[in-house]
Amino acid sequence: MRTEEVLKGVEILKKEGEIPGTIAGITDRADEVKPGYLFIARKGEITDGHEFMEEAKKKGAVLFVVEREVEIKPWVLVPDGRIAMARIASNYYGNPSKFIKLIGITGTNGKTTVAYLLHSIYHPALLIGTIEYIMGEKSIPSTNTTPSPIFINRILREALDRGLNTCVMEVSSHALKQRRVEFLDFDFAVFTNLSRDHLDYHKTFEDYRESKGRLFSMLKEEAYAVINIDDPEAPYFIEVSGGKKITYGLSGGNVVGRVGKCDLEGIEMEIEGLGKKIKVSSSLVGRHNALNILAAVSAALLDGVPEERIVQGIKKLKGVPGRMERVGKSLPFYVFVDYAHTPSAMESLLLSVRELVKGRIITVFGAGGERDRGKREEMGRVAYRLSERVIITSDNPRGESPEKIAAEIKQGAPDAEVVLDRREAIKRALGLAGEGDAVLILGKGHETYQIIGKRVIPFDDRKVAREILREMGYEGV
Repeated sequence: MRTEEVLKGVEILKKEGEIPGTIAGITDRADEVKPGYLFIARKGEITDGHEFMEEAKKKGAVLFVVEREVEIKPWVLVPDGRIAMARIASNYYGNPSKFIKLIGITGTNGKTTVAYLLHSIYHPALLIGTIEYIMGEKSIPSTNTTPSPIFINRILREALDRGLNTCVMEVSSHALKQRRVEFLDFDFAVFTNLSRDHLDYHKTFEDYRESKGRLFSMLKEEAYAVINIDDPEAPYFIEVSGGKKITYGLSGGNVVGRVGKCDLEGIEMEIEGLGKKIKVSSSLVGRHNALNILAAVSAALLDGVPEERIVQGIKKLKGVPGRMERVGKSLPFYVFVDYAHTPSAMESLLLSVRELVKGRIITVFGAGGERDRGKREEMGRVAYRLSERVIITSDNPRGESPEKIAAEIKQGAPDAEVVLDRREAIKRALGLAGEGDAVLILGKGHETYQIIGKRVIPFDDRKVAREILREMGYEGV
């Protein structure tokens, strides 16, 4: 591709050396460089791409985009490597977001479930999310909720080439702050909710909220913002949104949902708005999922998707990995694994479960190390208030002391039991469960590992729970 086309729209402060006429590929990873590539050297959160320029040069890089002047040439100097990379990626892959329907979903909780619901409605479609990236029958395990702009634009182009015309994308606050979705042409932006999370990175709630809000301020005049009016932060997102704005909620809004049946078999809802009135039935469990269903239906109605396709799409989705995922159905008690790892997510989940079961709630959870410490006591408080038994355990402690993390959680749950070995904690909870009780194993959901120090150890809550249940004599779990 001609270099001038690759660099079109990039703010360039200075050039040095002989700029090649064409580029064979683009990357910001030295291990991906091939002859003729453009290498984007930018300072990241942990590493500095400028330190890998020599390796990239040896592998055949012919042009460098840099954030500071360096000896290796040729280079073009830019004020912000992240923004430059987003523009370059969009240019190189032919601005694919302009030709595909792009639905972005952001919020503290519910992004993944809403994404799966929309993907089911629009199937076949591209899904970019926390658990996996799905394109047709192909699934790639996810490494980031929202990947790099080079990956995003490349996979959007591939989706178009395969004949797909819709992409559903979870958009994280990290991605928005790091400008990974810059220059993408979103047709719809969905806001689920906002509560405390990721303050280890954002430092303040205001910065976290502003980062989320960027998805909406990016919207063009013809795009739509779909906003949960039941959330206290809704007015902020309405104010900052570009494009047209519609609201949804269980208490009001342009699209209103009324929950009928809500039990362990799923949810039935009547949804009215935008001149439509439809009934949907979902296998998703828990009243907290009603708003997730409503968000997906609102966006689809707004897009003019036929009602029957919406109804079938909601019905077809049997569950989301690690989201209120039930382990075993022939037990005298209930076992659920869920990703809930914030106070608000835990509260919503526990309140939903309280409505579904007659017995006790036994909650097993921990908190991630080297992450927002301020939410730990609050998570303990929520679990203590809404559960009959609380077992505090380890959850990706990383470089922090598991004992210290547990002690901070215990500030909010003074009578909680501490069992730091996560397997033993799950075993303890299952051993305590009696008829009609519910065991909730929270925090990791779909994850299949534990991060202890710098080691990544295989660990899947669902698999471990099944193994323990079989040891206890329960068959067919």
